[in-house]
Amino acid sequence: MNDYIVRFSLSIFTILITCNAFSQNENRESKIDSLNKEIKSKNGIDKISPQLDLALLFLNSDKERAKYLADSALLAANTTNDSKLKMRANYVQGRVNEVLNNQDLSIANYETALIFADATADNWNKGEILYRLGTLKAHSSDAINALKYLNASIQACRLSNNFKVLGSSYSSMGTLFRVNGLYDRAIEYIINSRLNYEKAGMEEGSAWAAYILGRIYADLKIPQKALGYFQEALGIYIKQASNNGNEEGVAICYEQIGLLKLESGNYKEARNYIDNSLKIYTAIKSDFGISNSHKNLGMIAYATGDFKLAETYLQESLKEKEKISDLLSIPTIYEYLGLCYIGKGNWKEGFKNLQRGLDLAITNNQKKIQLNIYSELFKAYRKINDPENAIKCQRKQIEIQDSILLGAANIKIEQLQTIYEVDKQNSQIAELERQNEINSLKIKQHTVSQLIMIIGILIALIFSITIYLFYNKIRNKNHKLRETNAAKDKFFAIIAHDLRGPAGNLASFLEHLNDVYNELSPEEFKSILVTLHKSADNLSVLLENLLLWAQSQLNKIQINQAKLELTDVLQTTIKGIKQSADAKQIGIRLELREQIFVLADLNMVQTILRNILSNAIKFTPRGGSILINYGDYNKKNAFISIKDNGVGIEKPALAKIFDLSYTLHTPGTENEKSTGLGLILVKDFIEKNNGTITIESQKGKGTTVRFTLPGAQRD
Repeated sequence: MNDYIVRFSLSIFTILITCNAFSQNENRESKIDSLNKEIKSKNGIDKISPQLDLALLFLNSDKERAKYLADSALLAANTTNDSKLKMRANYVQGRVNEVLNNQDLSIANYETALIFADATADNWNKGEILYRLGTLKAHSSDAINALKYLNASIQACRLSNNFKVLGSSYSSMGTLFRVNGLYDRAIEYIINSRLNYEKAGMEEGSAWAAYILGRIYADLKIPQKALGYFQEALGIYIKQASNNGNEEGVAICYEQIGLLKLESGNYKEARNYIDNSLKIYTAIKSDFGISNSHKNLGMIAYATGDFKLAETYLQESLKEKEKISDLLSIPTIYEYLGLCYIGKGNWKEGFKNLQRGLDLAITNNQKKIQLNIYSELFKAYRKINDPENAIKCQRKQIEIQDSILLGAANIKIEQLQTIYEVDKQNSQIAELERQNEINSLKIKQHTVSQLIMIIGILIALIFSITIYLFYNKIRNKNHKLRETNAAKDKFFAIIAHDLRGPAGNLASFLEHLNDVYNELSPEEFKSILVTLHKSADNLSVLLENLLLWAQSQLNKIQINQAKLELTDVLQTTIKGIKQSADAKQIGIRLELREQIFVLADLNMVQTILRNILSNAIKFTPRGGSILINYGDYNKKNAFISIKDNGVGIEKPALAKIFDLSYTLHTPGTENEKSTGLGLILVKDFIEKNNGTITIESQKGKGTTVRFTLPGAQRD
């Protein structure tokens, strides 16, 4: 019954589209004829505007004609003093270069157009130019700058009531948040997008917002909610397509519903939806869509065990993807081709295709696909009883997972800062809008005479200044609160990678050890135990540092300053860390001095020394050396210097070494794990004991850490 309804609705839909396509085409041809006549009847500067309008009409149907018209119009506009005309000419030229995939030229055109928009205070067009720049940055994976441009677009559009572009900017920001896993933020921005599309009367925008919400809930593995949004978007797109003949929205909804059905194991319905999307892509001659449909049909056939049919679809998709140079989709095709060969018992071809997919995924830096392929290789090697390669694949999985978590944490730290700036600026815009409304009301209420109107404006101005001064007072009071929240967010971002990574390693290795216990040789068993011990040790050190830092930030650590003799403290700390140094054959030499006393917290000083020495051992090659020196810096202070002959630190990294948002995770000389939190904790503890710290380092020539502590009088 469902299949019949789908086929029937598609038939009706096709008839409606066919009827409307003729109407749309006639309307477009009429506009083209009208503009051509206008261009022929005008000379000089008067020809520029119709040329630009015609270039936009040819944008998707005749790119070369569009480029010729845009080039001519821009050349003519540059000879005038009309800033608005120059702005529009550069904007259209940017659109043309964008369609021709000349991204750098397109960005240059848009930035020039932006200069003229600012000069003419044209917020309407400024919003659209900033939106275009934001989408280009998003396509080039520059998420941070994309968010900045899109947020600036939102501000300009709100000031000019450009609700259509405002909806698009909110939508693009929501999509960026979705791609980077900030789903709660993504939902918030997509809902704002939908509200503004409704203000602009754009049903197609509402459909797109519903579609993106469906993608969000599909990512979150909430299929019923995702399906509801996809079906809502599909209904709007079908209605829109019956009016304008554009079927692409219908096709993408069919495609996503089909993939949901595939994940739920409903292969028959999945095939029906993907078949319907293929029919539409074929009708509109979308090579990208056709190749995706063939890939999806291959995945469905594989899931049903029809490896021969799956191979046919996948090979067809591979040809199409290579033809259109869609390199990002090819690794998945090779992955499923490899699985089909393995399913048919052809292990050699199976491994060969899986390796091809893996190589391309590595080239494309597609880490999630690498993760999937290593997972399939791990299963395959286990089936053929090859534990050595199975372990290698599992280790690769762990490395990639760590890399993904680290990348996500770093992105999110930057994004959190950007989001904070976005919210701050949007709050200011909202306040300005509110104030504009107040001013407008006051002006309307005092139209009786010019004098009363001036008084009203003055009152509004005084009110604005009062609000601004009050806002500044509140902002100063909340400054410390924002710093605390920022520290908390950064702390959670560090935990997201640094704590889950080692814990995940332990869990994965223990699970693997449980699975292959009876298959391991004593040497393999010993190797895994060594790895487990290192992971547990790293986790213990990390957890201790994280807890100490968290307590410090919340002022939960009580500082018990006492008179300490440096020689005793140094010798005790060296004794505790000597095993790590001996394991790498690193000598630690302490240059003994006469008794020197400091006033500090013993536990904090030991934590400081332990972290600095651990870093020195970690980044010093086997057989290296560490020199510890100390003495009176002046009458009031003592110093401790720890110098190694390790790998050193590059200048850009050294400049940001105490920046929490730039925590380094560089592995040691023997691939020891590094969290980047140790030195931040060291600096915090030193400052809490009224000391200072400096670090001198050169790449390849070692590092010297020098810190001071308040001196204490001898008895």
